[in-house]
Amino acid sequence: QRYLVPGLLDGHMHIESTMLTVSEFVRAVIPHGTTSVFIDPHEIANVFGLPGVKLMADEAAKQPIHVWVQMPSCVPSAPGLETPGASLGPQDVAEAMNWDQIIGLGEMMNFPGVYFSDEKMHAEMGETRRAGKVIGGHYAAPDLGLPFHGYVAGGPEDDHEGTRMEDAVARVRQGMKAMLRYGSGWLDVAEGVRAITEMGLDPRRFILCTDDLHCETLVTEGHVNRAVKQAIAHGIPPITAIQMATLNTADHFGVSRQVGMIAPGRFADILIVSNLTELCTDLVIARGQIVAKNGAQCSFPQLLPEFAASLDQNLFEYPDWAKQSVHLGQALVASNFRLLAGKSLPQNASKAVANVIGVIENQAPTRHLRLEVTVDSGEVRLDRTQDIAKVAVIERHKGT
Repeated sequence: QRYLVPGLLDGHMHIESTMLTVSEFVRAVIPHGTTSVFIDPHEIANVFGLPGVKLMADEAAKQPIHVWVQMPSCVPSAPGLETPGASLGPQDVAEAMNWDQIIGLGEMMNFPGVYFSDEKMHAEMGETRRAGKVIGGHYAAPDLGLPFHGYVAGGPEDDHEGTRMEDAVARVRQGMKAMLRYGSGWLDVAEGVRAITEMGLDPRRFILCTDDLHCETLVTEGHVNRAVKQAIAHGIPPITAIQMATLNTADHFGVSRQVGMIAPGRFADILIVSNLTELCTDLVIARGQIVAKNGAQCSFPQLLPEFAASLDQNLFEYPDWAKQSVHLGQALVASNFRLLAGKSLPQNASKAVANVIGVIENQAPTRHLRLEVTVDSGEVRLDRTQDIAKVAVIERHKGT
């Protein structure tokens, strides 16, 4: 017994997070049944600005699967706080909206700017509306009161930052599409699908995505197929879970006349699946071409050798300026990473109280902690017993 399944769509992700180029990313995800992705290249935009986005769009256009690009909306994401290599504004958004690969505006991370009526943010969304394209959302706050309502009214049409059932419910009830992400670091599907399984909300308003995946996860576990299996494991019927990573996504971005279903006039992006619950893919067809077959039951399919060879021949060539973008003022040495205790501490102090970023396992939000740390010769040390590590940010754009 076999099932025909539409090729899977990832509704929101950043290829830069995989640490791969677009070409190598595509090579990695095809065997997992991914035939369309919607990418927001705001990381490369942080370095190169509009030329970086164009570079990503040009590489996307050469791929054997559909790679649609969202124009980054917030570069820099925190003006005045960070030191990016470039900045983008409404004129850049207006220009990019004319490019073939641009499907909409990337996640609107400056959510305070939206509900406080920041002129630049609203101008970017205005340009996107004029182009008839989708405005991506990013409301990373637990407050579902007036700020949230103001954000939704401002224009964003989807959101992937919810980590609680009530987040998913609020987004859908306010007319947004709730994107439930299952990446390497944030595993939000289980909570999000409760809006469907417990609250009875319409699953057509929900989309599965990955947001950020590390290359190791791609190789060892899979891509958006992981999110589909996670939804099924938490009570979503297999057909509905597949819909949340195919037709729902295609409808949202206005491309259901091309992808997202097995129907006349669409691209032949089709998976032949032997087990719907585990999504065991026997065959992957992309744009009518058989590209991957599996060797054993429920193992990952392998790219066909002749198809892999054609990918090798069509590798995108990056210009030198894109490969020489890290500019340090001086060589980094161990002493650059010393963390000195406050001057108000006694000279022989062995302990101090420090601000610590508290990780919430498998979620994006963090906690603000105040913890006692070890001090030795005026320097704060790592503390493995409390799992306290140091983190550093290096200015790599202008050599400052």
